[in-house]
This record gives sequence, structure tokens and C-alpha cells, in this order.
Amino acid sequence: MSTAYSHTYFLDGKLDVTGTTAVAPVLYIEPDGRHHGPHVAFHIDSKLTEEERADVAERFAEGVASWAAELRANADKQRTTADELAAAKAEIERLRAEQGGAA
Repeated sequence: MSTAYSHTYFLDGKLDVTGTTAVAPVLYIEPDGRHHGPHVAFHIDSKLTEEERADVAERFAEGVASWAAELRANADKQRTTADELAAAKAEIERLRAEQGGAA
């Protein structure tokens, strides 16, 4: 199934993601938290076998996991850069102190 439109939601810490397999498999993404506004629902075709349904869910999960890993790597790089900058500043202050506070 394909659609000719897209939606953009800006996500923050209130995001809620839930899934159910009752009746038909559905993944709900609620950008504003559970039961607080719009949501996106991904339904898996009922004509698929249970194995095929699991494959669809795993492809979705792999994409999200890859995205999360890239975001985590970016956060780690930023933290490393900030740590290196803080260490350099501390070293400058230490050297200044050794020289009696001279600039």
C-alpha cells in the first residue's frame, strides 16, 4: 500500500508509541503523548501471514533502531566535543595559575 501524501510531526519527550495485535496489528504513534491529540496508526494488512506481519514490524523496528543509533552517535560526538572543550579550558586555567594568573 502506498499513499500520495505525508504528515510531519515534531516530536518531543511526550511521545508515546504503542502497538496491539488484537483484531489486526496496529502501531500507534502519538506525538503529544497517550490520548493527547493527533496520532498516526500503521495497520499491517490482515491478508499477510503471521510471519509476514512480524517481518513488516521488524523492518519498521530496524529503521527506527538505525535512526536512534545515528542520533545517539551524534549526541556522543557533541558530548565528546563539549568534554574536550571543557578539558582545554581547564588546562588553560591551570597553566595561567602556574604562571601567576598572567594572560
